Amino acid sequence: MAVVMLTGASGFLGIHLLRRLLAEDHRVRALVRSPERLRENATLLGVDPDDPRIDTVPGDMTDPSAVHAVARGCDRAIHAAATYSYRRRDAERMRRENKAGTTTVLDAAIQAGGAGVVHVSSVAALLSPGATVDHESPLGVTLGPYTRSKIESEQVARDRQEAGAPVSIVNPGAITGPHDPYVGESNQSLRDILRGRLPLWPRGSLQWVDVRDVAEVVVAALDHPGRRYLVPGENVTLPHEMLREVTGRRLPAVRMPIRAALPVLQLGYLTEWPLLPHAVEGSRLIATGTRVDASATVADLGVRGRSFEESMLDTTRWLAESGHISTRAAGRSLW
Repeated sequence: MAVVMLTGASGFLGIHLLRRLLAEDHRVRALVRSPERLRENATLLGVDPDDPRIDTVPGDMTDPSAVHAVARGCDRAIHAAATYSYRRRDAERMRRENKAGTTTVLDAAIQAGGAGVVHVSSVAALLSPGATVDHESPLGVTLGPYTRSKIESEQVARDRQEAGAPVSIVNPGAITGPHDPYVGESNQSLRDILRGRLPLWPRGSLQWVDVRDVAEVVVAALDHPGRRYLVPGENVTLPHEMLREVTGRRLPAVRMPIRAALPVLQLGYLTEWPLLPHAVEGSRLIATGTRVDASATVADLGVRGRSFEESMLDTTRWLAESGHISTRAAGRSLW
């Protein structure tokens, strides 16, 4: 039984990681800003927040003294905490915290003698227009505050790898799936499509992955230090198509060139009016058409990932059952 330091434990991926670690009988030392939020979010997955294998420690990933105190005595570590947003109001916080937090957490875990340290990055750090990226790809192009923060954070992890530290890097695509306590950017897009509020979609493609598969890859990577893994998923040009399949609804959609969509996106980004799309950087990311080859992960870790259909069906059902969309919007997914 390993003792695993986990940052970001109260987040969408974090609670799925917590459940996966407990299922494999690890002890978890969770560094979170709000222990109360962790208790609340963990129960969404049926995780008992009073499980004696969970040690919850309040603190911030950018606070060296707090992080080093948590890391002390841990056999392994997963750094999953980060700000992920395409909103203008979060841009400065991403620039300020993501790289600093990664540096602090990885260095504390390495100094504590952890045998395996996993940094959760993103495919957004590897973007290459029109290319297919894999576990050997270099860092990619910068499109805005989010991609810049992911590139800078992953560079920190790569520097530690090159210095011989037992650091692994996992790059998931757009994470979706059920039980998302914050309804983050990816699930928010699915919700808005199902509500009929997002009929326009940028031309290009984006890899979608299920949060449960990401958790499986990340935990497996603890035992493979020094490696890089992409998460199996599906490269999708238009998510509306699969949502039509799982709901039986028409869900009209038009794919637009990024140049045509930018004026509205930029207005939404600057004003943050709730009825306007705001994801300028997310749309640019799709427009790169970057595709993902995760075959090395399948071969090395044996994680194949669930189908996009299964992921969309489970996500749509959860959105309806949790009240984020109507039963009518969920269509036949609830049958």
